[in-house]
Amino acid sequence: MTAYFPCVTFGQIAEILDEGQTSCALGSFLYMFMGPALCTCWVLGANYRSKLREKYNLVEAPAEDWVLHLFCSCCALCQEFRELQNRGIDPSLGWMGHLAQKQEARTVPPQTQSMSA
Repeated sequence: MTAYFPCVTFGQIAEILDEGQTSCALGSFLYMFMGPALCTCWVLGANYRSKLREKYNLVEAPAEDWVLHLFCSCCALCQEFRELQNRGIDPSLGWMGHLAQKQEARTVPPQTQSMSA
């Protein structure tokens, strides 16, 4: 997905990091049109990578955020997507899907309980 449509992957990551304030569609639109028009989609990508690092207290490695997004934005987006997945968040569900998934996990009763008297 990221190789052919990096704007979609970016939109999904942005929606999760902004906790629904930026929709996937808006994030994708910004990333898709900033690239060809201004050649600056790497600035937007680096900004969100920075947000991800701050949120989860991650080190800036293997290089600075802007370097990774400038020279290999697809790799950087894949790393960010995978980091969220490793933390139990599926960016492809969107923010509302993530909240619904969290709510569902809390309301499922344990399988070992029974209602017999």
